[in-house]
Amino acid sequence: MYLKDFTTLIFGLNPYYQLYFQVDNTLIPITKFSVNDQSAVLHTNSNSNTALNLKTFFTLSNQSVLSDKEILINYDFNTFKVFGYRIAENKLLINGKLRL
Repeated sequence: MYLKDFTTLIFGLNPYYQLYFQVDNTLIPITKFSVNDQSAVLHTNSNSNTALNLKTFFTLSNQSVLSDKEILINYDFNTFKVFGYRIAENKLLINGKLRL
């Protein structure tokens, strides 16, 4: 999924929803957002007690033109493509598929 598509899908949601990566039945906090030449990356930290919220994510993602960048998740030294999300308990739970 491209960053432009993802931000369009989540636009208008509660800005205080926290971002988590859902792996099986485990929720891993997304704590950082970065950009490289080819993609926008959400970084996880399983040791963190806090997660990035949507307001902060929008602020960070709007700092440069990123519409043509693929959005990925970095988790446990692996890269996952974002392919959807769901909302539960004031959290935005992002789903990903391992990028081969």
